[in-house]
Amino acid sequence: MLSLFFIYLILIVGACLQGVIGFGLGLLSAPLVYFLMPELVPAPMILNALLLTSLLSVKHRAEIDIRHTGFSVFGGTIGVLIAGTVMFYLDSAQYQLLFGVSILIAVGLSVMGMTPKVSAFTNIIASSLSGFLGTTTSAGGAPMGLLYQSAEQSRIKANLSVFFVYINLFGIFVLWWTGRATEKDFTLFLKCIPAILIGWGLSYFVSQNINENRIRQLILLVASCSALVLIMAATFSVTK
Repeated sequence: MLSLFFIYLILIVGACLQGVIGFGLGLLSAPLVYFLMPELVPAPMILNALLLTSLLSVKHRAEIDIRHTGFSVFGGTIGVLIAGTVMFYLDSAQYQLLFGVSILIAVGLSVMGMTPKVSAFTNIIASSLSGFLGTTTSAGGAPMGLLYQSAEQSRIKANLSVFFVYINLFGIFVLWWTGRATEKDFTLFLKCIPAILIGWGLSYFVSQNINENRIRQLILLVASCSALVLIMAATFSVTK
């Protein structure tokens, strides 16, 4: 019961942050939730992200850039297919190691400080990485967040959200096709819905008075620490 309370709290905070800055649910919540209830990652967390990004897409639909989103969908499809193939051959310890390394890659991309120009090429590269990270860890926001970091917040949320609606749908289909998602995952997702909706609602109030840069730094710090612990645990399991 206590672990469920903490899971709800983590999901509320993660959903709220994504509603404020355009990403954060997976990067912040997935590593923490994995420690408390590993079965929530990746499929139920991907479904959580699908629900949240659908809500954000509707809210910011006027800012969606169809042309750039098309390139993103193409790149994301490549990333999801690669992720599905890789995960098909992993055991639990190997997945834990991949999870930790992927989170660190996502964090590294977020702190690089680069401001790449949004183009067809950069969209395909960033979306491929996001598709892979999103399917393997449910934390694929960093590469696309890096690409759109210099855009207006409404545009960031609009384009990231509509991209991740597609990626999450495709990702959950690939996981189901490869046997990594079942009806149990959908049941777990249903239990998470209240937390996602509460966090999304809170983002309306929080976005009025918040330092977005500090929040990004906090997300990256928590995700980095969680990833390092996952890597050490996986390494211990493999060598034991």
